[in-house]
Amino acid sequence: MRVLMMMTAVAALAACSQEPKAPSQREQIGQTWKYEGEGSGAKVAYIGSANTVATMTAPDTFGVLLVQPMSNGEKTVTVKLVGAPFQCDLSDCAVTAVGDDGKTHRWKGRMTDAKDGIEIMPSQNAYEAIAKAKSIKVDLAVGPKDQTAPFEFKVAGLTLPG
Repeated sequence: MRVLMMMTAVAALAACSQEPKAPSQREQIGQTWKYEGEGSGAKVAYIGSANTVATMTAPDTFGVLLVQPMSNGEKTVTVKLVGAPFQCDLSDCAVTAVGDDGKTHRWKGRMTDAKDGIEIMPSQNAYEAIAKAKSIKVDLAVGPKDQTAPFEFKVAGLTLPG
């Protein structure tokens, strides 16, 4: 009986000493819009893709959209890839997106300083396409020989002040 009680006590201590698992980066970003900044003066809005893709570097590679207002009221959009290296032709860095209206958009930009995505200037109208859509799919290169995968973003509800 005493041995049984000691085993139960040891099991209880072991269960209590386990630290809770920290949320993954994908769980932290989430699949709904999140905002950073002060109230109506948000400096950035971001959302993770609803789907993941298995790549050579990660079984759960996902995409992230970031929207940042500029001082003149326009907004830049950055598309990032998390879990695999972002790839684009540096002479013509672009991504293709399809909104829920079925229209295909080709957004050109420049690779981010961290080389993990593409920054799309307001002249490409990426923000307008995202703001009008309920969902949007962005094709990103995830493997060799221009192998791409569509990452779907549930973008309805974006409220970022100008």
